[in-house]
Amino acid sequence: MNRLIATSLIASAMIMASPLAIAKNAIAYNVVVSAPDDAKEREIAALFDRWNKALATGNPDNVASLYAKNGVLLPTVSNQARTDYASIRDYFVKFLSYKPEGFINKREIRLLDDDSAMDTGIYTFALHEKGQRKLVQARYTYVYTKVDGNWLILNHHSSAMPEAIKPSQLTKATKVAFIDEEEYAPVL
Repeated sequence: MNRLIATSLIASAMIMASPLAIAKNAIAYNVVVSAPDDAKEREIAALFDRWNKALATGNPDNVASLYAKNGVLLPTVSNQARTDYASIRDYFVKFLSYKPEGFINKREIRLLDDDSAMDTGIYTFALHEKGQRKLVQARYTYVYTKVDGNWLILNHHSSAMPEAIKPSQLTKATKVAFIDEEEYAPVL
């Protein structure tokens, strides 16, 4: 378990150390990934789908129940680190009000041992606010641990892309994932 916590902290530190400069030609991730070929990696990839389906229920308890008791959430649209069930649930009360719909653009899965794995990459969410829908692309890291045979989220870090992306940078594949063209925003 100490190795898992250390790996989680290193992954979070690497993400937080990224420069925040705005580039002229920011990279837009336009691919919607397919399931990995490896069966164990597919099992880990399916955990995002499970989490995304929990979001679709609109019930913060359904989402918060996917986190380990000692889980950590460093969320996209809150400065507060969430380190227990109540605070993780509290975050999702507000986040679910945006009716989020997500998909993975780029993913790297690492199987750390039989009971722990990491899924890190880029995802895009459609968020609904005041009758409008915006696409938000963010970097993510999930560290999963098995507890009593069930995969739970030990660490979840999500941060909006620091470089602004123009709608013209999105390819048809990204736009089609959400049916129609929407305004693309790096943050809410």
